[in-house]
Amino acid sequence: MTTNLSESFNHILKGLYALHVSSLVQLIFFRTSAYFDKQKDYAYDYITQGKLWPLVVQLELDANILRYRDHTTVLFNIDDGIFQVHTPYKLGVKKEVR
Repeated sequence: MTTNLSESFNHILKGLYALHVSSLVQLIFFRTSAYFDKQKDYAYDYITQGKLWPLVVQLELDANILRYRDHTTVLFNIDDGIFQVHTPYKLGVKKEVR
């Protein structure tokens, strides 16, 4: 299975089979720079529209907020990160995650 990073790098290298090393490095630099410049423009558009997240991310966050709104936590030790999560009853079964 490939990762998103390797897929992105493969997309940048698409069509670069017969180039010299210096040309290859230069082309990778400019394509990567163009990619991040495009992403910066997307981020700027979201910020100017008053959005914190892209639509897909915001929908996922909203769904998770609705799903977990009834969960409560009890903090036992903040230094060690020990806490307990209480989930609501579902179908007569109480679940606890420790």
